[in-house]
Amino acid sequence: MNPLKSLKNWVIGDALAAADDVFEKGKIEVLYNFTCLFLLLGMGFLFSSVHAPFVQLFLAILGQVVLLIVLITLKASKNVLWASLTYLFSHTVQNFSYMILQNGNLSAVALPFLILYISFGFLLLGRKWGIVLTLIVLLLISLALYNVSSGYKLFYIEGAKVIDAPAFLILTPLLLNAYLISEFFKTRNKAEKQIAMQQAELARNHEELAQKNKDTVASINYASRIQQAMLPTEETVLRSIPLSFILYKPRDIVCGDFYWFHEIDQDSYIIICVDCTGHGVPGALMTMIGNSILNQVIIDGNITGPASILAELDTRISGTLKQQKQKTDLVQDSMDLSLIKVDKKKKEFIFCGAKRPVIYLHDNELSEFKGNKHTLGGLSEEKKFEEIKQSYSEDDVIYIFSDGFADQFGGNDSKKFMIKQFRELLIAIHKLPMPEQKKRLENELNSWKRDNSQTDDILVIGIKF
Repeated sequence: MNPLKSLKNWVIGDALAAADDVFEKGKIEVLYNFTCLFLLLGMGFLFSSVHAPFVQLFLAILGQVVLLIVLITLKASKNVLWASLTYLFSHTVQNFSYMILQNGNLSAVALPFLILYISFGFLLLGRKWGIVLTLIVLLLISLALYNVSSGYKLFYIEGAKVIDAPAFLILTPLLLNAYLISEFFKTRNKAEKQIAMQQAELARNHEELAQKNKDTVASINYASRIQQAMLPTEETVLRSIPLSFILYKPRDIVCGDFYWFHEIDQDSYIIICVDCTGHGVPGALMTMIGNSILNQVIIDGNITGPASILAELDTRISGTLKQQKQKTDLVQDSMDLSLIKVDKKKKEFIFCGAKRPVIYLHDNELSEFKGNKHTLGGLSEEKKFEEIKQSYSEDDVIYIFSDGFADQFGGNDSKKFMIKQFRELLIAIHKLPMPEQKKRLENELNSWKRDNSQTDDILVIGIKF
């Protein structure tokens, strides 16, 4: 390999590899080339200053040392900004040195070099630095002109010897300016091509993602229709329980809450409010499992005792999800629910719950029956489900619900609605007609939620006896 190329690769190879931007790579190349060039030009100035006054020799040495620091910075830290600023410091020292050593007499060759200095700032460091360097050059020229016109009042160095550059050397800074501008435009063209390629790639990726998202949403929407078909229609429930409502609001397209209804005979029925682990697609899968098992246990198996239903559900959910104690990789999903079995002849209901309560209102007084502490499914100690039997009177109201309404964030402080406020709301509306109660619950939810997104799936079932 060419020794010069080997040296270049050794100094800036790592910096080029670390830069992923075309402009950044271009800056590194230009900075390296300019630094090496001015190191060579500075050698002539250094040799001519050996027998000159000390200040001239010091400035010549300082200029060379700073340029070497630029290369060291590029090699050691790969920090292009700091290397560029160090280079500009060197260039500033050289410009002021030349002005001082010429006692303010700026030659025709010096002015194109000053323009190169400004161009470097604009093209490699941006508009702000270009303006700063322009101001520095204007200050330098002003000082030089004043010093000469005032008869060297500001400074004068006796015996300073600077090689009087031939006029044809004016081509050097002009060519360097041309090179710098051409490198800038070449780099910009490369960047534009790279950006165009990246935009094309992004457009392709966006199109692919949009299509995948469209397919996914279409699949979830279809799954939602399947889930809705699985649920008993509200009309089916209203035919058996005319004084009732079902407020059902999935957080996502599909839902992790579901309700289940079965009319045992003309005088009795079972209605269940189920809150599965999670929401969205995972929760919806659990609802399919739960609905299927409820059909097997109650309809096919003819098990209608509330405690027996929950015990059988717990066993079958654990079996279906392979939740065995010897397993180390467990599916820990589970279900919480409230189950009500109503006997119209006896005017009584039996409640059995798994971590979900029931709220019962009689003569304007609210009673809350707690569910059992066990969830259905998952690993835990031996479970025992107890039933609560309660007689009811005409116009009494009962509510079963998931935790979504009480857990909704909103209000002035973006806090949870909370179960206490939910109880107070039910007391306030329980005498209204059932459709009006549903409407009031929806209005209160929307008023509370405001701009917050829905926190969880919401299911509330109200029944007036």
